[in-house]
Amino acid sequence: MNALSDKKIAWLVFTLAAVIYATTMCRTIYTGDDGDFETAMATLGVCHPTGYPLFTLLGRAFLFGLAPVIDEPAMRVNLMTALFGAGAVAMFYRFVASVVPSRTVSASAALLLAFAPTLWQQSLSCEVYTLTALFLCTVLWLSVRLERGEKVLAPLVFLYGLALTNNLTMVLFLPGFLTLACRRVGIQKLLPLVPLFLLPLLLYAYVPLSAKLSKSPVLWGSPTTPELFYKHLSGDLYRQLMFSQSLSVVGENTLRYGKALVAEFGIWTLWLAPVGVMTLWKMQRAMLLLTLWIASVSLFYALNYHILDIYVYYLPSFMMTTAWMAVGAWTLAQRVALKPQIAALTAIGLPLIALGTHWGAADKSGNVIEADFSQNILLSAPPNAVIVTDSNVTFSLWYQKWVKHQRPDVVIVDWNTLGSALLYDGWYYRHLLAQYPTLDSVLPGASLTTAQFADGTFQRAFFRQALTEGRAMLLVRDTRFARRKVLNTSLHEVAAEFENAPWGVTERLYLPGTRPDSQALLDGNLPLWESFQTRGLLTGWGERDPLQRHVFLRYVEAFQAVDTLAKEAGHPELGDALQKRLAEQ
Repeated sequence: MNALSDKKIAWLVFTLAAVIYATTMCRTIYTGDDGDFETAMATLGVCHPTGYPLFTLLGRAFLFGLAPVIDEPAMRVNLMTALFGAGAVAMFYRFVASVVPSRTVSASAALLLAFAPTLWQQSLSCEVYTLTALFLCTVLWLSVRLERGEKVLAPLVFLYGLALTNNLTMVLFLPGFLTLACRRVGIQKLLPLVPLFLLPLLLYAYVPLSAKLSKSPVLWGSPTTPELFYKHLSGDLYRQLMFSQSLSVVGENTLRYGKALVAEFGIWTLWLAPVGVMTLWKMQRAMLLLTLWIASVSLFYALNYHILDIYVYYLPSFMMTTAWMAVGAWTLAQRVALKPQIAALTAIGLPLIALGTHWGAADKSGNVIEADFSQNILLSAPPNAVIVTDSNVTFSLWYQKWVKHQRPDVVIVDWNTLGSALLYDGWYYRHLLAQYPTLDSVLPGASLTTAQFADGTFQRAFFRQALTEGRAMLLVRDTRFARRKVLNTSLHEVAAEFENAPWGVTERLYLPGTRPDSQALLDGNLPLWESFQTRGLLTGWGERDPLQRHVFLRYVEAFQAVDTLAKEAGHPELGDALQKRLAEQ
């Protein structure tokens, strides 16, 4: 193969994917972990486990490097993610083209992967998985070259070590790559390269250094000691969600994976995968075993990990499936002597079908749901309010406060993070103390203990103290987690001991006997609702983005509560007027 031609095709594939991703990427903060990552990037903090030092530092470079040309901070980091996704597509082409002797089939497979839902969606907001995909495709391409006798062992070893500083799930694939390398060059040639593998891992020094020296509000796990550093690096915080599922849950997850696989590519192309597997078994067995290992171990991990967005962990298996389909397509074309014109039309048509089919669901260019929601929460907050949440919107509120410097007077308390942080040196409690110094006087004696949190003693005293001080106490609850307890207590149980009332898109707590009447509450709520932005809320976005349906439910609950207030105050027409205004945005 002409290497220069492959480079040109790779750049063409990269450019096409980058244009599509940049066109459809989110222009502002998106749901999930985005706000956590971006706050850590902006303030040199420590992200949630496993720390992601490379991603954090690269994000900081984009965050400040693009400031002169892009106003919205989140959009700068989203662009970085889009470029990583496009890079993964280009390197996937290089990998497949080194296995399949057809540039047409290889380019078609790369674009089919680019326009399948998972990689496309992960390329549109601030997430680590596109950079992981870029590393995985690059080391696969180098592994093929190593198998053919090329001298690429040193860059392969270094890049693998660097990949581990982005996402430690790459550890899962290491046995497969080690087996291939040992078989090809021998253990004697690998051992001297161990320092080259370890060198990029020094980036993890950023994690304890940041935890020790940074003033960032995001210092997950306070990993300043060897024990806490190991816990952070190993994802100890999430261990209860891993490999603790019953066989029935794993079975359900397996069915979900099967449905996701069909949705990713369609039955009309998936049948090519087993054909490709059989071809590789005969012609390139080492590559088959490596890709089978990557697909199987990542899938085993995903099926035993119980989180809402587990589908992103399917991506390595989807990538290997695409490679097998490419080999199968090439094999079929050879056997039936497919005419070049028909092959070219098919190669162009399949990615175009995927592009058209998935555009509507993937497109986040007009998705401002999370940005509006977090802004509306802050608009709901009176001066010096305390906002308590058990929802992922916490991260978006962090972004608004610490990255965009809005509402420095407001104290944001994440119920789940506070409880879990008590098991990891109480870093989040210290962060809250910096914003709200009198928090340490809520209970007599020493600082907050796990026992005081577990029985709800601290939370009840905290709520009473804030209300006694004249602070508004606002709750943002996620109905998905109504039964979830942190250290044996839940936000719902503690809140039930106070009087509550709707307040914008939040609930406002009052000491018993102090709740205002319906008319007064209505008078306070109406100006808030008039100031809210709810763009896209009622225009079918929920069908396109299931990860944000909980936001829609919070709006529904808040609106129904205000509508009830209007009826209690004798103004039922005001609820209809609010609903009409929401529908017009």
